[in-house]
Amino acid sequence: MASILHFYGFHISQMSPMGMVRVRHFEFLCRSQGLEPTVEKFIAFYQLIRIIGFYSFGDRGAAKKILISPPKSFMTGR
Repeated sequence: MASILHFYGFHISQMSPMGMVRVRHFEFLCRSQGLEPTVEKFIAFYQLIRIIGFYSFGDRGAAKKILISPPKSFMTGR
């Protein structure tokens, strides 16, 4: 997380909850495969977007989606 924030140059308070979920999900997927999560790997899948004053990450073009749907708690508002 810290490497992503440093690379893009914004504070964690400026990131949307879904942006945080995408970063953490990416980290967990890398670690589950025995890979070190890096900024270079992250930007292969995601691009920075800004929504209503907060930063998040959207899918990068033709890259395979690694987070198909958000967690249920994001859908129900809990």
